[in-house]
Amino acid sequence: MTKQDPDTRLPRRTALKLGAVTGASALVGSFAGCTERLSGGGSSDEGKLITDERIGSEDAETELTHWLLPEASHTYEDNPAHAKVYEQIFRTWAQNHPDAKIELEYQTNLEQMKTKLLQTAAKGSAPSMAQVDSFWVPNFSQHLQPVTDVIEDEDDWFPFVKEVMVNDGEWQAVWKNTDCRTLYYRQDLIDKYNDGNPPETWDQLITVGQDIKDNEGMAGYMYNGGKWEATTFDNLAMYWAQGADLVNDQGKPVLDEPSNKKALLNVFEFFKRTIDSGVTPKRIANINDYALLEQAALNGETAMFLGGNWQISTIKETVDSKEEWQQWKVAKIPQMSSNTASTGTGGWTVGVFTQDDAERTAAKEYAGQYSKKENMAEFCKTGAYLPTRKSVFESSSYFSEDPYQQVYQELLKDGRARPGVPIYLTISSEWQIAAGKVITGQATPQKAVETMITNVNSEYGG
Repeated sequence: MTKQDPDTRLPRRTALKLGAVTGASALVGSFAGCTERLSGGGSSDEGKLITDERIGSEDAETELTHWLLPEASHTYEDNPAHAKVYEQIFRTWAQNHPDAKIELEYQTNLEQMKTKLLQTAAKGSAPSMAQVDSFWVPNFSQHLQPVTDVIEDEDDWFPFVKEVMVNDGEWQAVWKNTDCRTLYYRQDLIDKYNDGNPPETWDQLITVGQDIKDNEGMAGYMYNGGKWEATTFDNLAMYWAQGADLVNDQGKPVLDEPSNKKALLNVFEFFKRTIDSGVTPKRIANINDYALLEQAALNGETAMFLGGNWQISTIKETVDSKEEWQQWKVAKIPQMSSNTASTGTGGWTVGVFTQDDAERTAAKEYAGQYSKKENMAEFCKTGAYLPTRKSVFESSSYFSEDPYQQVYQELLKDGRARPGVPIYLTISSEWQIAAGKVITGQATPQKAVETMITNVNSEYGG
């Protein structure tokens, strides 16, 4: 598995062998006839409604451009079921817009795509629309065109979605899928050492983890601790749950405010406790890939770990029996206090940039395809994503009948997105460095936090 930002896992997640997702849904009905996608050789594109690089008729008068990653289209071969959903969405739009076409312009590097999109938007030459990481949306507020009129039932979207997507009363983009962070635990071990109940607080986690370590010869708890984004984002839930903020409404870092600083210190002192107690091995300082946590779990090296919702699908595909993967359960992230909760959320949006009236209408209606309940259900089901609309968890049997998905639904009620401001990149980098030093014993939590705050403020001031 490549070391990717936890919100840009498309290659990994769409590679899952989702054999169970071939059933029909209200969105797709039958995929019969969806065979016009080209593989690059032989036949001509002439007359085709969908090709590798175009949606709609070749001679359509209105031409739009859409920037996207190769994994986010009908051409991605590693997950045929998910590609079919894209193909049907493309086909529906093309049939509804016979006078328009979309030229697909694939971007191969996520960070380069963001930079290029910012540059072209500033020059007034952005594509008609683009795949936009939800984390980026605030950076593009002055360039994105409102899509409010294609948002179905505004009250049906999770609060964290509206918090990011709505600006001055207008929806800036369609947030089509999300994810969350969760505690994974072995039910048999929790039955044995904690009466079947997963730990809800840090104190409980340490106590249960020590019992498991002492009696079972494995780590009690593991988490991302290496130099990468997940070390920040996964654990930010423990900071946010204390009512703390990273930045204010103007995007200025506020880590040095007394309550925020105390919350930050609490988190880093918890990191130290996990190591000092022996519940967590120091080698987590080298974990910079979710797959390493899965490996430790499936090899019997840990009883609990902090991971992402999509990992249960990977676990199911990896183990030999249903009984084995069903031993792994999910729960809310343990917090300093049991009456608080938080989880980090990410995911993808479709944003519209064109200011041309005809193009903007067609582009909005394309983005609106992902807003529809039936489409979102099938899209998230085949892609191992979570819906951003609450009702999808009840209207789709895939989500309503799956106990894991029902837990994720509860977690999303306390979901929170990272602040899409420039200084966040520095905050995250300094968090990762500070965590590494605490985990390896190179700095006390107090010293690590002081250094982190100083460096963040210095960067912002500079």
